[in-house]
Amino acid sequence: MAAQATRPRTTRKTPRAGTQSVPLTRLTILDALRSWVIPTAVGVVSMVVFVIYNIGVLDEPPAVTIVGAGALLVVLFYGVRGFVEAGASSTLAVALAVFAVLWGGTTFYPFYRAINPGTPTFKAALTPHVPVTLPLQGKPGRYYAFVEGHFLPSQGRENRTAVYHIALGGEGTTDRLLEGTFSQEWRSQRVGAGRRSTVVPSLHEITQVRDFIDDPDGRPLTATLQDVSPGLRDTVSLRLYAETLPTWLLIFLGAATMIAAVVVDTWREKGQRDGLMLTLTAATLIALVVFCRSSTRVPGFPQFLIAALLGALGGAVAGSLLWWLTKPLRRYLPRLT
Repeated sequence: MAAQATRPRTTRKTPRAGTQSVPLTRLTILDALRSWVIPTAVGVVSMVVFVIYNIGVLDEPPAVTIVGAGALLVVLFYGVRGFVEAGASSTLAVALAVFAVLWGGTTFYPFYRAINPGTPTFKAALTPHVPVTLPLQGKPGRYYAFVEGHFLPSQGRENRTAVYHIALGGEGTTDRLLEGTFSQEWRSQRVGAGRRSTVVPSLHEITQVRDFIDDPDGRPLTATLQDVSPGLRDTVSLRLYAETLPTWLLIFLGAATMIAAVVVDTWREKGQRDGLMLTLTAATLIALVVFCRSSTRVPGFPQFLIAALLGALGGAVAGSLLWWLTKPLRRYLPRLT
C-alpha cells in the first residue's frame, strides 16, 4: 500500500480589521465633510447667536457679523464641496485654497466694514444754522457719514418720526443736501410661555442714519444743520468714516473673483452642476451691493435678509447669463481634473 503524500498545511492570513477600516473611515469622513458637517455647525451657531441677540445679551452688529460670516462660509462650501473627494490632486487642492482666500476676502471685507466702520475720521455735534468745517482738505476719497439724533421725552406711547436736513458744501455754496428720518415705534412683545406669558409694550427706535459723502478733490467742506422736526433734540451728531479700500479696487476684486469662479467651474466633470460657483458668486456680490448700499440705518438683520433674497434672485439670472456668455472662452481655460 503506497504511502500517502502529506501536504503541508497552509494557514490563511486574515486581514486585520484596522487595515480594512482605514479606507472606509476616510471615505466616511470625506462624505460627512462635503454633506452635513459645515452647514449643520453654521446653522447651530447662527441659531444660538440669534437667540442671544433677541434676549438682549448680544448687540446687533456682532450678531449680524457672525451670522453673515457663517452664511458666506456655507455659500463657498456648496460651491467647492464637489471637489472634496479621495484621490484629489495636490495641484487642485492648492488652486482651490487660493480661490477660497480670494473669494473670502472679496466678500467678507466689505460686509464687515459695512457693519463695523472702525474709528471715525471726524465727529462733531451739529446745531441749527451753525456751519462746521469737515477737515477733508488733502484727503480725497469716499466717506461714510453717520447722523445720530435723539427724541425728546414723550408723555405717552405714540409712534413718532423726525426728519433732518444737513447742507453740505464749501465756500458759501450748497453742493448737496443730506436728509434722513428717525423713528420711534411701539410694538407688543410677548414675554414668557404658556399661561404665565404676558404681552408688554416695547419701543423700537431708528436714531442713526447712514449716508455717503464723496470728496474726490480733497477740498474742505462745511456741514450745516438746516432744520429738524419737532420732537427731536436740536443737536444731532455727525461722524465720518474713511473708506479703507477705494471703490475701483473692490470692483476689480469682484471681477477677478467672478473670472476665478468661471475657471473653477471648468474643473468639474461635464454635466455636474455647470456654472454653480459662478452663480453663487454672482448672487453673493449682488447681495453685498444691496447690503452695503443700505442708507436707511446701520445694516442689520432686516437688511441682511432683504439683501440675501435679492441676491438669490439676481444671482440665478446673472449666473446663467454669464455662464452662457463665457461658453466660447471656457474651451481655452486650463483643466486640473
